Amino acid sequence: MKLLNTIARVLVGGLFIFSGLIKVNDPVGTQIKLEEYFTVFAVDIAPFFESLKPAALFLSVLLSTLEIVLGIAVLLKYREKLVTTLLLVLIVFFTFLTFYSAYFNKVTDCGCFGDAIKLTPWESFTKDIILLVLILVLFVKRKANEITTGAKKKTIGLAVVVVLCLAVAFNAIKHLPVIDFRAYKVGTNINAAIMPPADDPTQVPKITNYALWGDESDFTFESLQGKKVLLIIHDVEKTDLESYPELNSMIRALGYDVEVVAITASSGPQFEALRHQEQLAIPYYYSDKTLLKTMIRSNPGLVLMNNGTIKGKWHYNDIPAATDILEKVAQ
Repeated sequence: MKLLNTIARVLVGGLFIFSGLIKVNDPVGTQIKLEEYFTVFAVDIAPFFESLKPAALFLSVLLSTLEIVLGIAVLLKYREKLVTTLLLVLIVFFTFLTFYSAYFNKVTDCGCFGDAIKLTPWESFTKDIILLVLILVLFVKRKANEITTGAKKKTIGLAVVVVLCLAVAFNAIKHLPVIDFRAYKVGTNINAAIMPPADDPTQVPKITNYALWGDESDFTFESLQGKKVLLIIHDVEKTDLESYPELNSMIRALGYDVEVVAITASSGPQFEALRHQEQLAIPYYYSDKTLLKTMIRSNPGLVLMNNGTIKGKWHYNDIPAATDILEKVAQ
C-alpha cells in the first residue's frame, strides 16, 4: 500500500505540474478551449454557459496556476486534506469534460496538454480515469500522509510559485507564449507541413487547415511565395485599435521590400469599415478563425514568411521596426 501511495503521489503531482506548465505558457490557448466548451454547453445543457465566455481567460489562468500549485503541494505532502479534496474536485471536473468530448464528439481536442501533446477524446478520458483512481488512493490516506513539519516554508514556497505562474501567464497574454508548440511556430515551412511526410505518405500532414481566399480568387498558394507579412486580425470587433497607427507606420516603412496583406475571419463589410477607419491601405483576404488563432495568439498579430517558411511572429504589443523585419526575412 505504501508503494502504491508513493507511485500515485509522483504520477499525480508530476502530471498536474506538467499539464499546468503547458497551459500557463499559453493561457490564451486554454481560453479558446474553454470558450468552445461554453458554446457547446450553452446549446446542450443551459444558456447561462454563454455568460461565462468573458471570464474564460481568467478561468484559464486560475486553472493552470491551480494545477501547478496542487501538483507541487501533493509532492510535498502539504495540507493533504485540502489538497487531495481540491485534486478530486478538479479531476472529476476534467473527467466530465473529457467524457462529454468523447461520447458526444463535441470538442474533439480537450486541450489537456495544450498543443504539446495531442490526445484523442477517448485517450484523454482514459487518462483522467487513471488519475481519478490515483487521486482516490491519496484521498483515502490523506490524514496518515500529511507532513506538518516545515509548513511555513512550504506555504511561502507555494506563494512564490503562484506569483511566478501569474507572471508567466501575464507575459504570454501581453506578448506571445515563451514556447510555441503549435504547427505554425517559427521555422515551420508551410509548403512542407501541408504535405504528408516523404517517408510515410499515409501519415496525416502536420498542417491540414491552411487556406486563405479573397472575394474573387484563392490566395493560399500565392501566400506561400516570396516575402510576406500577414497581418492577422481574428475578429474586427475585438481587435486592439490602439496598435494600428504603429502598424501603419511599419507598413509605410517597409514600402515594396516585403508585401503586407491582412488576413481576417470577419466579414467583408466589417473589415472594410475597420480598413477605412484605420486607413489600412493593404489588400485583405479571409480565413477560418480557428486557423488564425492557431497561427498567432494576438489580435492583431504579425506573421512574417519567406517562401512559406515562418521567419517571425509578433504580438501587437511588440510591433517590430521595418529594419527588424527585413533582417529577419533575410536570415
